[in-house]
Amino acid sequence: MRSYLPHYISRLMNILNMRLLEQLRSYRVTIRQFRILQMLDARRVATIGEIAADTVIEQSVVSRIIDQLERDGLARRRRRPGQRSLVEVRLTPRGTACYREVVPHALRIVEDAVGELSMHERATLQTLLSRMFETVTRPFEPWKRLGDEPPAPR
Repeated sequence: MRSYLPHYISRLMNILNMRLLEQLRSYRVTIRQFRILQMLDARRVATIGEIAADTVIEQSVVSRIIDQLERDGLARRRRRPGQRSLVEVRLTPRGTACYREVVPHALRIVEDAVGELSMHERATLQTLLSRMFETVTRPFEPWKRLGDEPPAPR
């Protein structure tokens, strides 16, 4: 397992999430709720599908989390004007305030995690992780990795 990259990434995320969850408990916010608050703060408004894609959380789960955020007064939904079939989600003023109170805690956790890295190493890590993310979010085409031809259409 020592050389299995997904194992290390998973362990790292679990540790960072556990530390963040300790801070979030007093705000009564879960990790997934925080990720959605974070995304909505950045985008200002998004559909359930956009939130699911950006946070990499299943759409049905996002919908339930939005229900929770609405119940707690942190977010609200409304039909998109002119496109009634689309539902937009945005933070309420209370949701924005809650998110902004939590951000310094989250940033301290990240800073602690990368504290031993030089600025160059941090930039390199960010670049490498961004490239990996772009790669894994492309459609999976295993034949390209193996040098084979794509499967024949049926």
